[in-house]
Amino acid sequence: MQQLTLGVIDYLNTLPLDYGISDRLPDVRVQRGVPTAINAAVLSGAVDIAPMSAYEWAQHTDELLVVPELSIATIGAVNSVNLFAWAADPRQLNGQTVALTTHSATSINLLRVLCDQHYHVHPEWVAMEPDLDPMLAKAAAALLIGDRALVEATMRRHIGPRGLPYLFDLGDEWLKLSGLPFVFAVWVVRRDRADAVRAAGIVPALQAAKASNIPNIDALALQYAPRLGLPAGVCAKYLRDLRYDLTSHDIEGLQTFLSYALPSFRPEQLVWFD
Repeated sequence: MQQLTLGVIDYLNTLPLDYGISDRLPDVRVQRGVPTAINAAVLSGAVDIAPMSAYEWAQHTDELLVVPELSIATIGAVNSVNLFAWAADPRQLNGQTVALTTHSATSINLLRVLCDQHYHVHPEWVAMEPDLDPMLAKAAAALLIGDRALVEATMRRHIGPRGLPYLFDLGDEWLKLSGLPFVFAVWVVRRDRADAVRAAGIVPALQAAKASNIPNIDALALQYAPRLGLPAGVCAKYLRDLRYDLTSHDIEGLQTFLSYALPSFRPEQLVWFD
C-alpha cells in the first residue's frame, strides 16, 4: 500500500491544528513547506491531504474535497498578511509597482481584489522572494505573509534611507470592504485518495490535535517564539486572533471573496470530505 503524505504549512499559524500530528499518525509521512509549495505538492499527487490556499483550492475543486471544521481564517486583522508601502494610503498606488511574495496564492489575490474593489487602483505587479528590504528598494509597496510578515509587523523597523514604511493588514482591509471573515486556507483531500485518507483516520487525528492544542496556545507560543525572535505573548495573541473552525460565516466570507477573485466559481463546487 502506498504511504500517505500529510502536508503541513511551516508557519506558526497552523501549529494549533497540526502540533504533535506525527505522534498521532506514525505511519503517515509529513511534508512541510510554504503555502505555494504545499499547493503544488497536493496538485501533483505528492501530498494527499493538506491545508491549501483557498484561492488555489477553488481553481481545482474537481480534484479536491474540503475537510469540515478546519481552516485558517480571521475576522479583521490577521497580523501576518501585510502590505508594507511608502504610500500613506493604498489609493496612491495606482500605476505604481507592488512586489508580491512568491509564497502566497490566496493573499496575492486578496490584494488584487482590494485594489480593484476597495482602493480602485491598478498597480503594476512583480513577483519577488519574500525579503522586505529588496522588495521595497524596487517597489512602492510589498506584500508579505506568514511568519516573516508577523515579525516585520511586530518589529516595525526602518527600511533603507526612506525610513519606516506604512503597514496595511489585509484581514482588516477585507473586513472594511465586506464586513465578513476571510478564509486564507482550507484543508483538502485529493479525491483519488479519499478512501485511503479515510481508512487511515487522518481527519479524526487532525481534529483531535486541534481539540488538544487550542487550550494550550500559551505553551505552543512559548515553544515557537524563539524561532521568530518574538515575545511568546505576541505569538499567543496572534494565534488567539485566528479562526480555525470553518463556520458558515467563514464560508460566506470565502464565497464573497471568490465572487470577486474567481467569478466562475459556484457554491456547489464546494464538496465536503466525509
